[in-house]
Amino acid sequence: MHKQAYDSNGVHIGTFDGEFLYDRMGRITLRVDSDEVYTVDTPCKYIGVYEDNQAMSIDGSVLFRAKE
Repeated sequence: MHKQAYDSNGVHIGTFDGEFLYDRMGRITLRVDSDEVYTVDTPCKYIGVYEDNQAMSIDGSVLFRAKE
């Protein structure tokens, strides 16, 4: 089941299936591997952590929050 994804302001930005964040057009924008968040560019880059249904960038800003 996909969770809904929101930015730091609570604006709906897409869905999260537990591994990939999809934007509202269905494009994959981020990948989560265990508790690590990566870009989907080639080569992918480590950009943050995922825990407690929230992805945080390495600078501490919220990338997205996932909710049922």
